[in-house]
This record gives sequence, structure tokens and C-alpha cells, in this order.
Amino acid sequence: MIIPRLRRLMSIALVLTAGAPIAGHAQGGPPRGDDRGAAPRMNAQQREALEKRFTARIDAIVKERLRLTDEQQVKLREVASRTEAARRVLRREEFVLRTALRDEMKAGEKANETKVGDLLDQMPGLERRKLDLLESEQRDLAKFLSPTQRARYFGLQDELRRGMQDLQRRRMGMDDSTNAPTESRGYRRRGNPPLM
Repeated sequence: MIIPRLRRLMSIALVLTAGAPIAGHAQGGPPRGDDRGAAPRMNAQQREALEKRFTARIDAIVKERLRLTDEQQVKLREVASRTEAARRVLRREEFVLRTALRDEMKAGEKANETKVGDLLDQMPGLERRKLDLLESEQRDLAKFLSPTQRARYFGLQDELRRGMQDLQRRRMGMDDSTNAPTESRGYRRRGNPPLM
């Protein structure tokens, strides 16, 4: 169960991403939901102020839940920032790879078998890089967090990630996550929004 403070923060996160194109729109497809409920556009100054508030509240929740010292909090922020930058690169690569595979498969029997094979061959390497990044993150965190703190941090990341995915689905006009196909939920869960 997502605590109320995290739920409010996830709503703020959706406002921050309101200007970003939804995948369907970016591909020129029809919108999946009604835009009447979309958050109003913000100017750069409003967005920056909201981002600062969002980051400060997340920092406060993480510090409280993990019982961090000031020094641990600074180190955690550094690791989280570095790891999230690497995850963004991997997510972008995965999106490009899956989009290319989907586009090729739309051709049905005319699909280029060699290209489909090459794309599929790239998938395991991408998954290995994700695991390598997770292992690297855990090694970095182990330098200044206790195992219990790391477990709490992992739980917080997952809690925030799942909540943001549910809110994003609602914003896109999709059903509740419990009605989404398991495969779809598993794929979405790999997207890792920054916790700090």
C-alpha cells in the first residue's frame, strides 16, 4: 500500500511530465485517453520550482524511512543520480529496440528474418547490462548503507515506481494496473524513474 505522502508526490511527478509526449502520440497514433483531465502547461520557472519541491519531499521521505545521516543522504543522492542517468540510456535503447522489432513484425510474412533475428539477439545483452547496473548500484550502496537500509531503499524505489506507473496508466486512459496483462505490467516495471 502506497503511503499518502508518496501518492501526493506521484501526482506531482505526473504534473512534471505532463508536457512530455506519450508514446502513442509520438508515433503519430491516436490518443489513448481524453486530454480534458490533463494537467495545465507550466512555464519554466513554475516547473523548476515544482521539481525542487518534489526532490526535497522525496529526499525527506527517503531520509526518514531509511534513517539516514546527512552524510549518507548526500552519498545516496550521488549514487541515485549516477545510476538513473545510466538507466535512462538503457531505457532509451530498449525503447528503440522494441519499437524496431514491433515495426518489423507488423509486416507479417514480409518481415525481414535477418533483421528480426539481429534485434532479438540484442535483447539478452540489454538485459545483462541492466543486471550489471543493478549489481554496480548495490555495490556502491553497500559502501555506506547497511543491508537493512538497502532493502528499505529497494522497497521504496519499487513502491514509487509501481505507483507512478498506475497513475500514468490512468492519465493515458487505461484500466487499473490489476487489469493490465501480466507481460505488460512486467515490461512497464522495468522503467525506473529517479527516486532522488
